Amino acid sequence: MPLEFVRPSAMPATANFLLFGPPGTGKTVGACSGPGPVLVLNAEGPGAMRKAREIHPDAEIREVAVTGKSVLDEAYLYLRDGAGKDVRTVVVDTVGEVYRILLEEFGGERPTLQQYGDTNIVVERFVRALRDLDVNVVLVAHEETIVDGTTGETMRQPVTGGKKLPGQLMAQVDVVGYTGVITEEGKPPRFVAQLIDSGGRRCKDRSGRLGTVRAVDISEWLRTMHVAPANANRKAA
Repeated sequence: MPLEFVRPSAMPATANFLLFGPPGTGKTVGACSGPGPVLVLNAEGPGAMRKAREIHPDAEIREVAVTGKSVLDEAYLYLRDGAGKDVRTVVVDTVGEVYRILLEEFGGERPTLQQYGDTNIVVERFVRALRDLDVNVVLVAHEETIVDGTTGETMRQPVTGGKKLPGQLMAQVDVVGYTGVITEEGKPPRFVAQLIDSGGRRCKDRSGRLGTVRAVDISEWLRTMHVAPANANRKAA
């Protein structure tokens, strides 16, 4: 069977992001700054979205509580085949809590190694399935500190559950941003993200256009990356 070559598009239709960092650094608020409607898969509890709704009062945010694998399956079908075809941004908040919920569902209080592996596979495949839809994806994660066994260097990476999952998810997205707050006397705090590897923080910007540090605004990032509006082709069809 002959090779079928991919035709490069003039402009990508969507992009995928991972925001991680300490508590209170604007991860959820920043994630919800993507083009709307925004579907939020919330694993952090009822109050997690309060600030995001306050900062983005005009955004159409559709929030779903993640309680188990069935919610992830239903969300994917909603986006792919259902009324959610108009959604332009999907937020998973947080990946680590989704992992914990699934692990408890699969293994209870004492999960086996096999159940840990099964949970890892479900999360990785779910993120990959979202990535392949015509929608922007924003993964939100807390941070953890690890020590490189070879170099002894202290590294900060996203908490996703699983030993291999942080690297797998970072490889799937276009941008990995480490969030932080800049405070100046007499001025409101600025929520920013580091976008290049530095200081032990694992970051990246596949577009090469966002710079070193940037205010967390997913819609603005997409414009700077020259990403076409999500669903543009679908709406024109």
